[in-house]
Amino acid sequence: MNFLYKNNISKYFLIANISIIFLLSFDVRAEIMEKTLDNGMHVILKKDKRAPVVTSHIWYKIGSADEVSGKTGLSHALEHMMFKGTKKNPGGLFSEVIAKLGGKENAFTSKDYTAYYQTLPSQYLEEAMKFESDRMTNLVVSKEDFLKEIEVIKEERRLRTDDQPEGIAYEQLYASAYNNSSYHDPIIGWMEDLHNMTEEDIFNWYKNWYAPNNATAVIVGDIDFDETFKMVEKYYGSKKRVDIQKRIQRNEPVQFGEKNISIIIKDKPSYLITGYKVPSINTKNIEKWECYALSVLSGVLSSGQNSRFQKILIRDKKIASYADSGYSMFSRNEPLFLIDVNPMIGKNIGDIEIELNKIIDGLKTKLVSQKELDRIKAQVLASEVYQQDSIDYQARILGMAKTSVGDISIIKEYTSNIGSVTASQVRKVAKKYLVANLKTTVKVNDDK
Repeated sequence: MNFLYKNNISKYFLIANISIIFLLSFDVRAEIMEKTLDNGMHVILKKDKRAPVVTSHIWYKIGSADEVSGKTGLSHALEHMMFKGTKKNPGGLFSEVIAKLGGKENAFTSKDYTAYYQTLPSQYLEEAMKFESDRMTNLVVSKEDFLKEIEVIKEERRLRTDDQPEGIAYEQLYASAYNNSSYHDPIIGWMEDLHNMTEEDIFNWYKNWYAPNNATAVIVGDIDFDETFKMVEKYYGSKKRVDIQKRIQRNEPVQFGEKNISIIIKDKPSYLITGYKVPSINTKNIEKWECYALSVLSGVLSSGQNSRFQKILIRDKKIASYADSGYSMFSRNEPLFLIDVNPMIGKNIGDIEIELNKIIDGLKTKLVSQKELDRIKAQVLASEVYQQDSIDYQARILGMAKTSVGDISIIKEYTSNIGSVTASQVRKVAKKYLVANLKTTVKVNDDK
């Protein structure tokens, strides 16, 4: 399966949200149709006729954040099982047909949602929709298929997490930072839970959450609005609503002081990752500009060759081979503002922490220059043009916004809101959120 990775933070990590870079690609001038079927399914259509190609997505508002202790990894495991087929379309047939039509298809799971997509020549859209609609309600979850696939998932976990210092550290960061939040557990699930998972667990999860009134169809490309909407009605309109269970709200208690975790992994390089608890655009009782200021703050730290991490940690001090920051403002719940660093061989984590603290303290005491602000905003505009080439990115933006925030109009406001961020606002969020009692750090092979 195709996992959703953080664009800014190391490529090894599964994360909850689509990278901010996707958001920058939204074209406010494009034609968009948004409707809701009688059964509650949301439909978003966007025209892009530059090529005779279309991408068709189905987004379900269900992810690892909806799982409970002892039953982690269900959303991701179900994503795997969705490719095992139905009675009408046995396992492998869907993928085989899409490939023969010159298309590609895949899926991704996050903490907040699960999505499936096909990209193919526009004349074959109905063929893809026929298969996708079938597996929304008719999936077959056999014990034989499950027992084979759960071993694939376990091996995936070993390769992507258990055998990678960054993967272990990232997982431990969230598990340590969040005592009670639904972001505590990993998307792929804890290995102990994978050992205990059954095909009945998967099927019950499927029946509880995969329904038209918990889904959004997003179709972008060479389409006609009326014809495409009628097609969606034809294949999804007759599907019955499901009584979606109330989501469990797991409120995070107040953190008292900084958390530090040290991990020893033999024969692996050292590594540092830090997370600060920060608000998302969904957080209540905050000023929304804070989220945009945090995005700019991340850019100041790590976006481009002139960013502070690149200049200080990598070029001037030569103590890091890699340094990055990341922030997902469109998370359903409160995310972490992430900083991760790979030390140069022979350099210790303590020296890097000293420099990181200096950089962060500098942002709290001195205003970011207008030159730096202008640089970040120029990158936003450049990305907006560059990313328009991908209809898949456009669909991901729309699906993410509707599923996580409930409103696609917020994307149209993103660039202007970034442009409105001031140096004073960047300093305010640094002082408010990059503080000890919101901070958790995981160090791998800290050679003090």
